[in-house]
Amino acid sequence: MDFTVYPIERVKAAFARALELNPEREAAACAAAQALGITPEAVREVVETVASNPA
Repeated sequence: MDFTVYPIERVKAAFARALELNPEREAAACAAAQALGITPEAVREVVETVASNPA
């Protein structure tokens, strides 16, 4: 089983770029996921985890 590990910063950056194009969070998560080749759920998990733990 092959998989790729993306740094959290890369996922956050892709989500931020997608939010600039479409301010709807769900659409941005889907766009970021498509750009990275991961699931929207993975993007949402990163974004929600970072938002709840800003340290």
